[in-house]
Amino acid sequence: MRIVIAGGGRVGSVLAARLVDEQHAVTVIERDPATCARLFEEVGVVTVCGDATNPKTLEAAGIGAADIAAGVLARDSENLAFAMLARSVSSARVMVRMLDTSYREAYRMAGVKELVAEAEVVVAKMTTAIDFPQVAGSLPLTSGDALLFELTIPARAGVAGQTVAQVRATAGFPRECIFIALLDPDGQTALPEGSTVLRGGHTAILVARRAQVAQAVEFLTYEPAQGTGVTSSLAQTLRKVDFLTPLSDDEVEAVARGAEFLPKAAGEQIFHQGDAGETFYVVLTGEVALKDNVGQTVSTVSAGGFFGELALLTGEPRTATAVASTTCELAAVGREDFRGVVMANPSVALEMSRILGQRLTRAQSNAPPTKRRGLFGR
Repeated sequence: MRIVIAGGGRVGSVLAARLVDEQHAVTVIERDPATCARLFEEVGVVTVCGDATNPKTLEAAGIGAADIAAGVLARDSENLAFAMLARSVSSARVMVRMLDTSYREAYRMAGVKELVAEAEVVVAKMTTAIDFPQVAGSLPLTSGDALLFELTIPARAGVAGQTVAQVRATAGFPRECIFIALLDPDGQTALPEGSTVLRGGHTAILVARRAQVAQAVEFLTYEPAQGTGVTSSLAQTLRKVDFLTPLSDDEVEAVARGAEFLPKAAGEQIFHQGDAGETFYVVLTGEVALKDNVGQTVSTVSAGGFFGELALLTGEPRTATAVASTTCELAAVGREDFRGVVMANPSVALEMSRILGQRLTRAQSNAPPTKRRGLFGR
């Protein structure tokens, strides 16, 4: 876009540099020749040395063809004059930095709808940082009644491992608090859906009414005592898995926190026979059918049961196809999360290998004998 900025001071310089980096065509109007020269040399922006409240200067800056006219001058009277002139000769969107809120009505009457109240932004950010030290960053919205804020989910938070839908349905979470985005530790951004899982160490970007921010922060950062909380119900189910018995309570809780919650529709395939085994699953609700290569159901796993663990442990391909018999929700434990807990304790890994060996031996001894067939299948 073509953008004209009135004012090359601290704010104007930083704004121009950011816009140039984003490949916009930027022109800065600035009275001081030295500042114009510095901006041209350091930022690479086109500069017009002159008064931004002079119609001829605006014409020289190309205001008639501009898409955006931004006023960041040192006084509101100058920004107001710039905005009125820009609106009279251009169809550009006009936005200004408002230093004194008493000018709000004057700007409104001049047709300027996009105002950045500098003092309000600074005060809101500082008071939010004072009241909520857990909040990494914030931005006031709608005259400060609402707040956009960043919050890192603690590794041991009770919500870690829950889906967005589960959190929003839990009593105590503010109904008007909305998840906008999630950032992982590498800076990758995801737009959350109801099935998106909150992870410890990830950053949530949310919007809430300012009066509800404290409640949202407390809810999302609460760390339950060991053996209690949201993950413990999954941990209790994991305790029924024979090869996990060597793990301590803390280690089982860690495995539970790393689980991903997956909703599945009836008839939806979870994995296919022959697929690589990277995950094992716990059925939280509903039923899952395990089928052979001709589509016959060989077993059904109900809520509280688990499947897919042998392929995870041995690295062998899946021996059956898993299909959701009903609408269900699964907790999926991935290989990397699992190994991170298990391999930290070699004695636990050895004990698990022993249990796995016993299970495989039992499975082989219980297998029906293979019938010998003649040439014609008799």
